[in-house]
Amino acid sequence: MQAVDGVDLELHPGEIHALVGENGAGKSTLAAIAYGAVRADDGTVEAAGVVGLVHQHFKLIERLRVWENVLLNREPRRGWSIDVVAARARVRALSESYGLAVDPDAIVETLPVGIKQRVELLRELDREPSVLLLDEPTAALAPSEIAAFFTTVQDLARRGTAVLVVTHKLAEVIAYSQRVTVMRAGRVVARHLTAETSADEIAREMVGGDVPALAARAATSNAPLLEVRGLSAQSGTSLLSDATFSIGAGEIVGVAGIEGNGQSALADALAGIVPFEGAIDFGGAPLRPFDTPADRLKRGIRVIPQDRRHEALVLDWNVRDNVALGRQRTLPRRDFDAAARVVIDRFDVRPPDPDAIAGALSGGNQQKIVVGRTLAGDPKLVVAYQPTRGIDIGAAALVQSRLIEARNAGAGVLLISFELDEIFALADRVLVIANGIFAGAFERAAIDRGRIGALMAGNA
Repeated sequence: MQAVDGVDLELHPGEIHALVGENGAGKSTLAAIAYGAVRADDGTVEAAGVVGLVHQHFKLIERLRVWENVLLNREPRRGWSIDVVAARARVRALSESYGLAVDPDAIVETLPVGIKQRVELLRELDREPSVLLLDEPTAALAPSEIAAFFTTVQDLARRGTAVLVVTHKLAEVIAYSQRVTVMRAGRVVARHLTAETSADEIAREMVGGDVPALAARAATSNAPLLEVRGLSAQSGTSLLSDATFSIGAGEIVGVAGIEGNGQSALADALAGIVPFEGAIDFGGAPLRPFDTPADRLKRGIRVIPQDRRHEALVLDWNVRDNVALGRQRTLPRRDFDAAARVVIDRFDVRPPDPDAIAGALSGGNQQKIVVGRTLAGDPKLVVAYQPTRGIDIGAAALVQSRLIEARNAGAGVLLISFELDEIFALADRVLVIANGIFAGAFERAAIDRGRIGALMAGNA
């Protein structure tokens, strides 16, 4: 199957145009062709002025500073030298003008994924493009940041920029776009004026039918599984202070908070990636600060990392070997293929080929591999960090259903997500984190969106 097959698309100055479709539908390939990063086999691309593309998967030089990435090959000069003071000031002013706060001097590899996304955005915005292609631009932004981001995008459109937003978030399509194009299997299947369609209609066109419902929630024992007391940890710039909470067997506990408020430190401490202070009891026995991730894995603790490309997959390996990753010592080589096919079938990985190279797959299909591998073999505790980041509505429903099924089977799930709707849909209890401290807890029956939003913003 061709990635893009006979697609026609027009972008108009001053307009926000949404491009939607399932993972693997050809959206990112089409954007890359329009930008010039991929050469089409047939057809033409015409554009007036500078075309900018913000990639879904970051194209940053990790060991350079933020300002060096944003202004690469466009640095202000003083004689023969780069004017570092002017460069920092330019990036700081740019970030403030677009509401995308970032430290110009931060080393990119130390930043959480959401801040890296801002750096990608700022690099293209500095070029003042007349056509701006945004590939899943809000996938790593917190809910509170999305409205500010689209205010910026709307301002760009009002100044005459033609904007294409590749996204799976249909609420954003309805709220901010003027036109929408729907792709499926490499072809355009529908075009709409946004004001004349609905999220439900677009969703059905994306998947070729009704979006699957979430799995039903079964009654569980909620026997004590994980007890955390006074947990403090640091992972890069992420700080967690004096956290106390519990997770029962057969329970999903959601962590709601704006990105950068200690979530990475929490996940990495539980995964055995960073040391910690405090006490963690799991299954009646302690987790020690010097235990390795392999030790955690042996005890049934599995992690869906926040960054699939850098923390979860070996992109040059095929699907088969990525599914076996972490189990090479216990899973016989002869069983690799069968294990891969279980994940492919259970999570609808496309193409359904164990020999497919992971780096060549769409972001959503990469995520399905990670989630499928994590949930294989009846884990006892799942730390799910942004499990549906960057995937379409159908794939997200599938992943969410699999998490509910793991809960129903007796696993404890810690769900760290910046999508409040996802937390409210899945969690049995919700913990709110702000400034590295747990600021509130809510049982499912007593969830208060307004109160949770206020606590996330630091308003006790």
